[in-house]
Amino acid sequence: MNCTACTAPLTTSAQLCDACAHGLDVRLDELPVYYLLLADRLQPGAARGDGPVALVREAPLPVRVDVLTMRAEGGMVSVLESWREAMQDARGWGRPARVGTIERRVQAAARGLRINLDWIAAEFPGAADMAREIRHLARQANALLDPAPGVLRVGDCAADLGGGDICGAPLRVPAGAASIRCRLCGTDYPPHTWMTLATGAWAPPTGAAA
Repeated sequence: MNCTACTAPLTTSAQLCDACAHGLDVRLDELPVYYLLLADRLQPGAARGDGPVALVREAPLPVRVDVLTMRAEGGMVSVLESWREAMQDARGWGRPARVGTIERRVQAAARGLRINLDWIAAEFPGAADMAREIRHLARQANALLDPAPGVLRVGDCAADLGGGDICGAPLRVPAGAASIRCRLCGTDYPPHTWMTLATGAWAPPTGAAA
């Protein structure tokens, strides 16, 4: 059998290989953090410090619509809750409760999926679609977290999570930092690798350590 997400050969009967399951676990752990961080990006212009403010002819909206969409009903919370509901339905369980603030619902849905990750990776028929959609959601959230003033974006994380699954999270470095650590997968990048990252070369750089 092959992994349903990346087609890597499997030694046992399962839906996801270890690398894809690990990538899904990491992203489910990070998404509630991204949700919180995005609160600081709601104000237009708050996320950018890398150039002059563009002249506009109309007054800006009070919030960034793209960030609000990610944080509102129908955004991150709906993706996570829909997959948690699908997982519980496949297991013959009742529908999970949706109570509290959206922040708490994001945390509860992500936690509920992580608790059942072993079953998802082994038996859930929708595991591949879940892994792909959660990966896309994490990348969308990362893209909205533009660098703050004094922070440079070096490139995208080139770490291979296994089975051809590249991390791809944006890498940012504060001024004067001696190394970069990917906040999604934990890979470290020393300064001599930054030029390679900046060129967009998709290969694990020498010296990077997960």
